[in-house]
Amino acid sequence: MRWLLLAVAASLSLAQDTSLQDLYRGHSWRELSEALRKPKGDPLYQAAVAAVFNEDQRAEMLLRRIIRSSPHSNDAYEAYEWLEHIYIRTGRYASLINVVDARKAAFPDKNNDVADTALFRGLPDQKTGPPRRSKLPHEPGEIFIPASINGLPATYFFDTGGMVSCMSESEAKRLGMEVHDTSGTIGNSAGGRVGLRTAVAREVTIGSIQYRNVSFAVFPDTQEPWSDLPAGRRGLIGLPLILGFHTLRWESGGGMEIGARPAKLDRRGANIAFDSDNLVVTAALGDAKVLATVDTGASSTDLYDNFRKQFPKLVSAQGRVDKTELHGVGQTDTVESTTLPKLEFMLGGTKVTLAPARVLATQIINPRVAGNFGMDLFRQAKAFKLDFGAMRLELEPFPPQ
Repeated sequence: MRWLLLAVAASLSLAQDTSLQDLYRGHSWRELSEALRKPKGDPLYQAAVAAVFNEDQRAEMLLRRIIRSSPHSNDAYEAYEWLEHIYIRTGRYASLINVVDARKAAFPDKNNDVADTALFRGLPDQKTGPPRRSKLPHEPGEIFIPASINGLPATYFFDTGGMVSCMSESEAKRLGMEVHDTSGTIGNSAGGRVGLRTAVAREVTIGSIQYRNVSFAVFPDTQEPWSDLPAGRRGLIGLPLILGFHTLRWESGGGMEIGARPAKLDRRGANIAFDSDNLVVTAALGDAKVLATVDTGASSTDLYDNFRKQFPKLVSAQGRVDKTELHGVGQTDTVESTTLPKLEFMLGGTKVTLAPARVLATQIINPRVAGNFGMDLFRQAKAFKLDFGAMRLELEPFPPQ
């Protein structure tokens, strides 16, 4: 009888491990978090869940413990990759390169490229000061906010879809920044990769929040979007700076508050997470969940081939085949698409309408999302709030007329 009980226990343990692995491989982060609540759980899965819900200190501690305890294991290989993602989104590029080199040394026979990290080599770790509550002005409906870079004023748009902060060559010169060549490339919202150079600002101040050693990707002024913008506005504030806000609340009528105290994290109530290097939100279309990247730098929303696969009958019944022009930093491209007359999503607790809705016949940015949500959806609310402590996106509707 004892051997039978042991066999049953082993079988249940194997089934549980397989289930957890399926959730991990499927990037089902909230479900994985819930599954890990009862048993102690695999350290790698615990670290992954901490990383995607922005619990970086806990994630780093667990990941480095995995590497120390079993430096040549598969778990250690993936632990290095998770550290790379954390350092990319927080602008800690010297730490990133240290991890990249350590991973290559530990696993010389494996493909170690989580991303094109060549562009980050030689760049410092960004230092982010404590969050302080500040109110920033902006024009109604716009996303350009004031900043100080090396003591000089700038007005850049904040871009939650920006993996790095960016500026034009003339801006770097105006701000007294030394520009360096790099062999790296970076992905853009048009689905391509473009070359760039880099520069480092000694200090950046946004509201009352101070940063030091802030790296920027630098592009020619002839490229979009810089060619359409005046001097002093040819730059974007990317995720490494935005995460230093801890919270932001953008008001459609003008004004954005940053640096307020974040709410406590409840993973069961979180609706945003970091998937690879992207900020992803869970929305709803009818009774179905829809995953999309949160991209305040995009003026319009695009749906991807994953949306077509998730809702094939809807797209075939209502869609009209055409072409769509995509604009990204340094690139414009035309792709086949299908246009639907209207879709209604529940996003951050508020109903928003996408009309018309463009479904591209390709998959851009993240292979797991159904689309990229832009400002055409967020502007339908009186205000929207991002809380990187609670990991929630909330839209505040306009009062009824």
